[in-house]
Amino acid sequence: MSARRTLPILFGALFLATLATAALAQSVPPAAMPPEPAERREALLAPPLRLAETVSRLPLVALSSAREGAKSQLEDLARWNREGHRPTRSGFARPLPAAQRVSLSAAQRGLPQPLSHGGGFVASAAAGDLVWGTSVGVGGSYRLRLHLSAVDLPAGTRFWVYAAGGDPRPFGLELLGPDRSLWTPSVLGDSIFLEVQVPAEALAKGQPAKLEIREVLESFRLDAHGQPMVAGTAVSGAAAPAAQSCLIDASCATCHTLDVIADLRKAVALLDFIDQGQEFLCSGGLLKDSLPGSFIPYLLTANHCISTQIVATTLEAFWDDRTSSCGGAAPDLGTLPRSNGSTLLATGSADSTSDYTLLQLHGVPDGRFFLGWDASPGAVANGARLHRISHPNADPQGYSESTVRTSGVAFCSDAPRPNFIYAQLTRGATFGGSSGAPSVLSGGFVVGQLLGGCGPDPENGCDYSNSELDGSFAVSYPALAKWLAPEVPSVCNPGPTTLCLAGGRFRVEATWRTPCGAAGNAQVVKLSDGSGYFWFFDPSNIEEVVKVIDACGTFNHFWVFAGGLTNVQTTLTVTDTSNGKFKTYTNAQGTPFRPIQDTSAFATCP
Repeated sequence: MSARRTLPILFGALFLATLATAALAQSVPPAAMPPEPAERREALLAPPLRLAETVSRLPLVALSSAREGAKSQLEDLARWNREGHRPTRSGFARPLPAAQRVSLSAAQRGLPQPLSHGGGFVASAAAGDLVWGTSVGVGGSYRLRLHLSAVDLPAGTRFWVYAAGGDPRPFGLELLGPDRSLWTPSVLGDSIFLEVQVPAEALAKGQPAKLEIREVLESFRLDAHGQPMVAGTAVSGAAAPAAQSCLIDASCATCHTLDVIADLRKAVALLDFIDQGQEFLCSGGLLKDSLPGSFIPYLLTANHCISTQIVATTLEAFWDDRTSSCGGAAPDLGTLPRSNGSTLLATGSADSTSDYTLLQLHGVPDGRFFLGWDASPGAVANGARLHRISHPNADPQGYSESTVRTSGVAFCSDAPRPNFIYAQLTRGATFGGSSGAPSVLSGGFVVGQLLGGCGPDPENGCDYSNSELDGSFAVSYPALAKWLAPEVPSVCNPGPTTLCLAGGRFRVEATWRTPCGAAGNAQVVKLSDGSGYFWFFDPSNIEEVVKVIDACGTFNHFWVFAGGLTNVQTTLTVTDTSNGKFKTYTNAQGTPFRPIQDTSAFATCP
């Protein structure tokens, strides 16, 4: 049997028509998420008092550098990554010198000045709320997260974390896990300030307001070989592996490399999560569901990355972790948009299915792109070209390309086809941190998620005699369809991007994409009860015309006719809201729009 490595990871043509049912759609096209209204963003920016920072800019609790105070843990982390274990490890929890125990009550309201309490300080805020704050410092640390345990706080409690003098990051009890613990978002630097604000109404009702802080998690930068860095020096007790010279900076890839490369960068995140006090890294990608206009933040990764709700709750997903330009500077994680916390929806291990996990994030920042997917049995044929963006060793986004092989490459007996897709790398590579990253076809359709590698030297991603190993999305799909292809609501609500035709029974929408990846939802103009047109770039420039015809009386079908004045890639989706069935029609990039005359579109009369 060939050796296997497992990694944490992320995932036109001529005119075609794809049939699908509401519950078991075979494919869904990708889509860009519309921007969030500015007024909603501003509503989330309520400021903290910065209580602990006001009392003391120095940390109230201080730990020495990991080289001094956590040497054995640091060496264990280095050894884990050096020996090729997966997922890649990037940090660990360290105990505080003494637990901080906080208990707030109505009796503490109206304090004339901050008072020492629970290892921090408590003070009164506006409208009778109580605020408690603390701070923890760790010598020479890169990033820090606090672990709140035994949390018993009322609804409406608000939290912030921040670095000294830095911008505060708000969050709430949505990050609370089933074990009643909560890991805060991370803060870049050697100190982290925490503020907790409990609402006056809850205090007046005598609701409990308690928590404990017993440990802080220290995250490390990893060098090119996955070794933790302390004060700019890698911690390693053995020689580093060969240089990873085959890695390709994803910022160097262009639309000539992959038509949707710009969108793929916006869909893939670096995943940071905690399991039993250890921090790990993987990659993952956003998936679009089949409902038009829906952007529920579903994220696909691997089971060997995240497989329980307790771990899913700790997730911190970093977006846009890519170099400023081809070969340019890498950003600091603390400056990047991120998502914190998630709900585990479905998961399956490599032993039983295809090593997948589907999460629902609590939210995503503006500018995200949702990948499409293809669950049809023939989506991944021998010779198909797969594309991937991932975070090897927590580096900024890297690009890799491979060719599907059904023979002639290394196979692992414990990962049989068709549950797993085998492919031979042709460009770039994946390493620890890449696990769970989606593999995509041209056009942005996910067909798998990275499990690892198989071959003579599976830890060496630059050895192309190994094969890449992905869990098959088609195999995972029956367990995911509940969320990715839900029943379509039996209503059509007209809007700027939605036509409601034939008495409002049929919902018609379209998307467009330019050759170098600019994309959007087509704007609509209704002409009659059965017809309308779309524009892409300018209201005066008609791009596509569509009509739905009731031919039930003679031919027992509803017909769909459409014509276009464009050669830009466009996908038209027509949904029968009476039963959720829909059809999609795609015109390929650079191809003059071919007329649609589908007289068998919907056999759903009356």
